Amino acid sequence: MKTLIFLTSLLVCSVVLADDHRAPGPVETWQCSLNEGKTMADIRSVSKAVGEWSQSKGLNDAQWIFTPFSGDMTDSGRFILMTAWSDFDGMGKALQGFFGEGEGEAIFAAFNAAATCTTRNFWTVETVFDNLPN
Repeated sequence: MKTLIFLTSLLVCSVVLADDHRAPGPVETWQCSLNEGKTMADIRSVSKAVGEWSQSKGLNDAQWIFTPFSGDMTDSGRFILMTAWSDFDGMGKALQGFFGEGEGEAIFAAFNAAATCTTRNFWTVETVFDNLPN
């Protein structure tokens, strides 16, 4: 859990700009494992489809895929999918359109065919510092 929080904070700093005046931003995480016969290429394809849908709606968001490279390696298909929005209004519009109005139904079906997720969480992320180059 501490690792997830650390990684989320580290990666979201490119979305939640470190200007010391920005409010914490919303993120969503899904902790998943690949289904039999599926690969990370299938997940990347889903992520690309989400990005295309999001862009068509004029949303300000980003998505990352976390894959482990050390620690518990018993599940080689384990990953975390994280989406971040610039603000809560944008998150609300995205979730309402994608899930509430069913616009993401086919994309989400492809995601469920590719992976099984054990948790879904919503977080707020704030940048404490950002020494990463742009």
